[in-house]
Amino acid sequence: MKIAVVGCDGFGKVHLRAMKNINGIEYYVFSRNEEKAKECVKEFNAKGYFTNYEDVLKSDVDIVDLLVSHDQHYSVGVKAMKAGKHLMLEKPIARTIEEAMGLINTAKETKRKFMVLEQFYFESSVRKARELLYRLENLSLIVVRSTHLYQPKGWRREKEKMGGGALIDGGVHFIDTLLNLGGEYESVKGICGRYFSGIEGEDLTLATFKFKKGHLGLLLYSWSTPNPPKVPAFEIYGKNGSIIEDPNTRVAGKPFGDLILNIDGREERIEVEKTNPIEEEIRGFINSVKNDTEVPMPPEIALRDLNAALDVYKSCGYS
Repeated sequence: MKIAVVGCDGFGKVHLRAMKNINGIEYYVFSRNEEKAKECVKEFNAKGYFTNYEDVLKSDVDIVDLLVSHDQHYSVGVKAMKAGKHLMLEKPIARTIEEAMGLINTAKETKRKFMVLEQFYFESSVRKARELLYRLENLSLIVVRSTHLYQPKGWRREKEKMGGGALIDGGVHFIDTLLNLGGEYESVKGICGRYFSGIEGEDLTLATFKFKKGHLGLLLYSWSTPNPPKVPAFEIYGKNGSIIEDPNTRVAGKPFGDLILNIDGREERIEVEKTNPIEEEIRGFINSVKNDTEVPMPPEIALRDLNAALDVYKSCGYS
């Protein structure tokens, strides 16, 4: 199985690091800068490199792993699938519902495998929390948060290329977690602001979700909070108690730690499997191509997450 990693800066290196631990694949790198491409080949022991995207499409690679600015997701992704390549695409799926549906429909038309690489969907802590929800009985509140100071460079500073600001980029991870825990929602109210990150879009968002089963959700995502305290990434409350993510048990390569389950005042610590979700998602997609099975995360999940981000933006008064 041959994979071309299109974009060997930033998160492309995270993907390449994960691929080094996956057996039975050959991976190549793409960069328009030949020196940078050669550096990536050397650093990650890749089989070779490309400096022209058309050469990637003409090659015998089976899978394109696309890590480009959001405004290129639709156009570059569609080209890959029409050239017969299966497509892994870094989140978010796109900037708009129309672009997202274009990718999904192209995958169906070309009969190519397509998956958005949303590693939080594969997070073992979230999956374990979902298994334990029945212990809480009726839910009342889910809180999901991530706050830090981030001042990006390059295309992430441009609202048009991003399709928004911090929320549609890093924040979509935490939207995925909130919806995986909370289920379908019926309404959203959001407040957005721009403060210290230096980007054109918003860098701080507060949003409340009313879920169809009656419970509430609170999302806090910020690139504009210097030196925040270490706090749980998610908290779930119900009639019988709570499930709290323990930030002191996080390990490298995994965003969430173990869980603290409190039922009727009795606390129990739940240790979760320390798997790397990036390796899990890439390995799962490769297996779906090899075995011609369904991808482990349907692209409709990524569409759901994008729709929620856009609903928040609409509530904030963004077009």
